[in-house]
Amino acid sequence: MRRIFLHAIVGAGVLLLTALVVAGGLVSGPTQTSVALAEGTADVSVPSPVKAVQDAVRGDEGTSRDTQRAALAASATQLSASQQRREVALAKQQQAIVAREVALKKKAEAARKKKIAAEKARIARIKKLGYEPGTTNPKTIAKQILKNKYGYGAGQFSCFNNIIMRESMWDINATNASSGAYGIPQALPGNKMASVGSDWRTNPATQIIWGIQYMKSTYGSPCGAWSFKSSHGWY
Repeated sequence: MRRIFLHAIVGAGVLLLTALVVAGGLVSGPTQTSVALAEGTADVSVPSPVKAVQDAVRGDEGTSRDTQRAALAASATQLSASQQRREVALAKQQQAIVAREVALKKKAEAARKKKIAAEKARIARIKKLGYEPGTTNPKTIAKQILKNKYGYGAGQFSCFNNIIMRESMWDINATNASSGAYGIPQALPGNKMASVGSDWRTNPATQIIWGIQYMKSTYGSPCGAWSFKSSHGWY
């Protein structure tokens, strides 16, 4: 009977101690109480409810932080990929600009060389015709051609000038209203001068060379043509 009473007292003491531990845990945080029973020794560990709640909160916070870290990492990866795509696009754009500039430079250089070649060809043709580049006065052109191309001096030029003054007054567009004779030498028809050049309508050198060749082949020289014209009024 006495043993039963002692057990009852011990049990009540354990319950009271447990209650005190729980109450103390709510105030001071997690504790652990070991109770030694009279018969034998038994350790009873009592987890604090506050500690359980704190562990749960810490678990939620850990999960939230892990999620945030994962989201930040994903965002950083997306930004990095976007930056890489932007850098690639900019590099391609820069390459296209450089390629276009190179193409434009090549085109400009080709045009420049073509222009130079055309000018050289024009100068070569002018010299072949017998007058100097830059000469525009028909009379001067005729004087140079007579000398450089045919070896005629001032006398032949004078005879040539006498004929031309009476035919066209050195007008490259002179047209005879009745016969249709055209140009400086009054070729009839005017397209005869195409044998010298396709620019016979507008180039005084072409017209002059045709006139000299006609006078030379028909009368032996410009002075021979002038002698005939002086007698007949035409040549």
